[in-house]
Amino acid sequence: MRGILPRVWPAVLAIALAFGRGYLDAYGPAGWVGVVLAIIGFFVAVAPIGLAFFRCTRVLLSLAMGMALIYCLNLADEAVARQALAQRGQVSDCLVRQETPQQRTVTDTHYQPGTSPGDPGTTWTSTRSETYYDYRLACSQGGPDSMTTRISVARPGTTLAVLWDPTGRIDPRPAAPGDTPAEDFRAAGLAGGAGVLLALLDAVLDATGFHLRLPRWLTARRFRRRR
Repeated sequence: MRGILPRVWPAVLAIALAFGRGYLDAYGPAGWVGVVLAIIGFFVAVAPIGLAFFRCTRVLLSLAMGMALIYCLNLADEAVARQALAQRGQVSDCLVRQETPQQRTVTDTHYQPGTSPGDPGTTWTSTRSETYYDYRLACSQGGPDSMTTRISVARPGTTLAVLWDPTGRIDPRPAAPGDTPAEDFRAAGLAGGAGVLLALLDAVLDATGFHLRLPRWLTARRFRRRR
């Protein structure tokens, strides 16, 4: 048990920080606390990957664990936001006055695990263009005057149902009938549970002295210079 807890508690802590940050943003005091929790949660989630390289064992297992926890971080924030909108959100019919497509450049970081124990792998970046849409709105019942979406949802001169937060904590979005946060919470729970199970598996394998090894055809031996 002593050997299992140090491996499992970072995964549990990352999940708690993810939902804690989401609830602070949606319900709690706004400010720097949520940002700090998000940063801590991210580093706690990716810590197993770095520790795997330090130990030079079970790199792929730790990588899968870290990716599951990072996915949970993203899903938890959206799940809590949708829950808050379901509880206090209002729907207004808004006239779309203007639609403005915007282009922005997004930089993605990619990682390929090493092919042998001790190999730290390769990291590289790539850029891509992403389009989002800014809307100027004229809403009834005190609704928002602007909204940003990832896809085009309406044309100027048309009327759109917009779900918005009276407290201003959550960005407005197009209203979707029957949209509930249950699916997001379920997905976040599955991702977080997968991270915990992978951490538990890592601890059990370490306690038994078993090490996952890559197939020989993936190791550095295939790259040796032929004589």
